[in-house]
Amino acid sequence: MDWNEELGGLMESLGLNSDAVNAIMQQYPEIDFNALAAEAAAQGAFGGMANMFAGMEGMFGETEYDEIDLDEEVARYAPAAEDAADRAFLAALKDWLKTAIGEIPDSDVCALEIGYHAVFGDEALEKPVYLIWISYNTERTKAKNIERFGENVWNWINWTKDEFRTLPDAPFAAWRNAQGYDEENDGDEMIERIYDLAVAAVMELHAEQFTEQRFGRKIPFIIEDYEYYQKTAIRAVKANGGTELFDSAFFAECGFTDDDEEDAENESESQQ
Repeated sequence: MDWNEELGGLMESLGLNSDAVNAIMQQYPEIDFNALAAEAAAQGAFGGMANMFAGMEGMFGETEYDEIDLDEEVARYAPAAEDAADRAFLAALKDWLKTAIGEIPDSDVCALEIGYHAVFGDEALEKPVYLIWISYNTERTKAKNIERFGENVWNWINWTKDEFRTLPDAPFAAWRNAQGYDEENDGDEMIERIYDLAVAAVMELHAEQFTEQRFGRKIPFIIEDYEYYQKTAIRAVKANGGTELFDSAFFAECGFTDDDEEDAENESESQQ
């Protein structure tokens, strides 16, 4: 069975037009239910689609992660600008972040996220538009999510604003061109470099105590797009100077099992 074809037909039946479905399926040639649900929601499918994909993901099983030492990985991770083009792009990221965050109308912001995705800007699906965006959550939305889900929800799909501002393309295009990136062939490598430079920019903002001055307290940044994984946690811990701004729900979202929970599972298995 061609699962992508089946899913494409299902999404059309749920209200997405064919152009949107084609754009989504080109972005995700291998099934990634969380990512598909997020992109489908962004394209205008009804809200129940996220729950539907979550159930389908459960049927196929969750991703298995290698055991890693988070502290060791964070210590080894050293994102930095490598050349003049990187430095110019990092400076542009910082300036944009300061402006965008300064325009957030809510005062009870509790989390921020920087992400990237590409969409197609023409009906033939041949002209990609590259978007670096920032989203945010507030204490009010956080409380509603905890009441609804029983724990804090770190994925921006359920946040107050899932895409608040996007970076102007001029500095982004200048950096892509200077580094010779071709999204069709260098997408994964390019995204990793975007996120490395975003981490470096956030580290500098925290060193300047930017969020303390803006909101009266240090606010955590996540650097990721649709789906979190172990590297998401590594970036977040590095960018924010430690784990203290995150709870167990965040690390669980990134594929880490709580030590106490894992010990309880192992004990239960040994008694069987």
